[in-house]
Amino acid sequence: MEKLLIKEYEFNENGKRLVSLEKLGRDWPVVYLINNESDLYVGETQNITNRFEQHLKNSERKKLKEIRVVFDKQFNKSATLDIEQSLIQLFAADNKYKLQNLNGGQSAKHNYYQRETYVNKVEKIWNIIYSNGMANSRIEDIKNSDLFKYSPYNTLTEEQNEICRSIIYDIVDKLSNNKKGVSIISGTVGTGKTIVLINMIYKIINANKFEIDLTDENSLTENNQLIHDLQMFNKNYGKIKIGYVVPMTSIRKTIKTVFYKTKNGLEGKMVISPYDVFKDDYDVVFVDEAHRLAQYKNISNRGSFKSCAKELGYDNPQDTNQLDMIIKKSKYCVLVYDKTQSVKGSDITHEQFEKALLDIDRNLYMLTSQMRCSSGEYVDYVTSILNCTQSKKLETIDYDFKIFDIADEMINLIKKKDKEFGLCRNAAGYSWKWKSKGIKSYNEVIKKGLEDISIQGKKYVWNMTNSEFILSDNAINEIGCIHTLQGYDLNYVGVIFGEEIDYDGSKMVINEKKFYDKYVKNGTSYEELKKYIINSYKVIMTRGIKGCYVYACNENLRKYLEKFIDKYEENNG
Repeated sequence: MEKLLIKEYEFNENGKRLVSLEKLGRDWPVVYLINNESDLYVGETQNITNRFEQHLKNSERKKLKEIRVVFDKQFNKSATLDIEQSLIQLFAADNKYKLQNLNGGQSAKHNYYQRETYVNKVEKIWNIIYSNGMANSRIEDIKNSDLFKYSPYNTLTEEQNEICRSIIYDIVDKLSNNKKGVSIISGTVGTGKTIVLINMIYKIINANKFEIDLTDENSLTENNQLIHDLQMFNKNYGKIKIGYVVPMTSIRKTIKTVFYKTKNGLEGKMVISPYDVFKDDYDVVFVDEAHRLAQYKNISNRGSFKSCAKELGYDNPQDTNQLDMIIKKSKYCVLVYDKTQSVKGSDITHEQFEKALLDIDRNLYMLTSQMRCSSGEYVDYVTSILNCTQSKKLETIDYDFKIFDIADEMINLIKKKDKEFGLCRNAAGYSWKWKSKGIKSYNEVIKKGLEDISIQGKKYVWNMTNSEFILSDNAINEIGCIHTLQGYDLNYVGVIFGEEIDYDGSKMVINEKKFYDKYVKNGTSYEELKKYIINSYKVIMTRGIKGCYVYACNENLRKYLEKFIDKYEENNG
């Protein structure tokens, strides 16, 4: 038998008999897929013959027609658990089948001997599946999709899993005893805070649908105990009303689409704006990017803010903020919070955040493991560089981090990377006026000569849409900004440090006259503006999973950054 082989059988007694005759059909770990035209179940087992028989007795599985078994002499239990989870996530994002799996396979990721070898087998398995017509999309396209990145089937790390369980148990405790509660999840960019929220929501929503199958080899887990306890709670409390607040319009639309397409209990209407909390009564409100909740300052939607403030008894809207509003309109809040990602004057201050939670029983959780950037050191390194506290170059960084002398060279390389990997974008600080605002067509902007950005004799156009810019058709030819990139993952990001930021020999300095974002700038002190601008660059620089390329307009800043970032050379990259 080859190292990896996928064999197909009818899902009936005869199929079970044929599987039992296979050399690895008993007492050997395998992965399997059972499906009909519309439904699919993905599993793993150490004895496919026995598991086959158990599935034939399962009422849900009976309507399935065929089974494919992945045999491999190199498989072990850890590997098949890992591959099962990966396939569940891929099939969920591919959207060809409705998954009968409610859980996402193993409860938490863990390392094991030669894990990278087995992770690579997933791509080989998927390529066979795709070539046989069992999937709609290629694996590289799926991995670039938001449906994959924000899937509730993402297997959490041990750290994420423990936080998820702890918060759900606290929700159950507080709601059972009619008490207010708050849990705060902190962590730097790329630590998977959004994934933890979505996983929690999915478990709570689907608790009563989970069937804890005691014949399943993996049934006796902490997660299944949690589901069992949720089921018991639901009998007394009833259905938990959930809202998922996403303050930023663009990413809210993306998450809403993910919920709509995922189905299995998740609904697009669960994803709401901060103001939407007033339209219903919620037991639990999850708030992503809570540092982006607004105060009454530099906001565009003043009418909605005033209306909500008045409903809560505030005649002066400056006396409250969106976090106050959410807390008062919900029984329990789960807040994702990172004050270093606050990028606008309208964002609530850390002092306002603390004041809003002053009299509420709260729990604080910290995520530390880096999930986005391929080097765990990279985020801390970028932070130190931008804070001017880094004393020496980090030589061992495992990340494609380069600085360019020519902006157009960087922009074009990002375009090449986009053709290779997809989801690669260029972005800049808000150092140029938005001359093209209101023009619907990129070609019309070019025709009229209204390009926004001019660098080294080359001209470029700001993002033509604020809503889901990175997914738009012409995004690779446009330059994004902090407001269109925050919250998204990219493969590569090209970052242009504009003329508004420089280095004076000891610290970063800001030229307010060359910064054009009025919603950030108006009514903001020099130091506050400097903080927002530096935070914005940090957020943009940490969007890339595989790499970040940098160009700085101001020479002093470019020379400073070159102390810490390798210069790009065309011959060796």
